[in-house]
Amino acid sequence: MVNTSKKTTPFLMTIDNSVYQKIKKLASKRGITTQEFIRAIIIPEWIAKERKSKK
Repeated sequence: MVNTSKKTTPFLMTIDNSVYQKIKKLASKRGITTQEFIRAIIIPEWIAKERKSKK
């Protein structure tokens, strides 16, 4: 039997309230939660940008 469970590490982020409100508004326009927006949009874009800057 293959173990498909992944080890996860908790992640806590603190952001300024004005930044949170902007993220919340952008997420709402897409019909997703703030957490989904951070996971699906912000983090992948940040990772791509970081990889590009290291080349």
